[in-house]
Amino acid sequence: MFTDGASDDQLHLHVSEVGPGTRAHPPHSHDGQEIFFGLDDKGEVLVGDKAHVLSGGETIQVNCTVDHGIRNIGDTTMRYAVIIARRLPSSCHSPPERIC
Repeated sequence: MFTDGASDDQLHLHVSEVGPGTRAHPPHSHDGQEIFFGLDDKGEVLVGDKAHVLSGGETIQVNCTVDHGIRNIGDTTMRYAVIIARRLPSSCHSPPERIC
C-alpha cells in the first residue's frame, strides 16, 4: 500500500522466507544499495566472493552493483527483510524544495 505520491521506484521493502539450505534466487546485481535485515534464524549473505553470516536482529548493507544474495544456513525457516534504495534522477537533487 502506498500513500499519495509514494511508489517503490526509488525505495522498496519486502519480507522473504526461505527454508533451511535454500535461497530465494541466485546471486544477482542491479542498481542501488540494499539492506538485509535478519528477522530470525541465520543466513549467509554473499557479496562478490565474500560471505557474511547474518543472524536475527542484524543488518548488512551491500553495494547492489556487485553480485549478492542470501541463503538460509540455519535449521528452520529464515525470515528477512530487504530494503532497496535506487538512485534518484538527477532532477531530484536540486532545488531542494522540489518533490520527486
